[in-house]
Amino acid sequence: MRYQRRITISFFIIAAYLFLSGPTDAGQTNKILPIDMDTLEKVAGHDGWHVLVFMAAWCQPCIKELPDINALYEKYRVRGLNLSGISVDFEGPAAMQPIINRLKINFPVYWTGETAIDVYQIRGIPYIIFIRNGVIIERILGQRSKDYLDKKFEAFLTHP
Repeated sequence: MRYQRRITISFFIIAAYLFLSGPTDAGQTNKILPIDMDTLEKVAGHDGWHVLVFMAAWCQPCIKELPDINALYEKYRVRGLNLSGISVDFEGPAAMQPIINRLKINFPVYWTGETAIDVYQIRGIPYIIFIRNGVIIERILGQRSKDYLDKKFEAFLTHP
């Protein structure tokens, strides 16, 4: 009887701890991972079509544009759209992570820090680069409307 009571009490203590502590990654469904430039080049691919979206946590136009880009990603990924977000925050992946969580961004997001700024000749953000078979075919600087971006994504996937 005493043994059974200890088990019951232990069970309730463990259950209470788990309930009160919550999940370890609460709300973090799309973890931002650090990526080096060699790996980013492989992600962007030399074969196929890829879109890179450069952003930062301090960039309000980036944050405003992210839900539209996420919706377009959902719309076009069934047609083969490869899209990756690239955080250039100096503070590391943790700077952008709460925003990605709050906005429920579904496309992969990586952190390069300032390295990508020079490599991709970024002069401002938000910044979108369309890459086809390893060649940059278009660059879009600044926040754009969802309709504008929709036409660009459609054209990118339609015209070889």
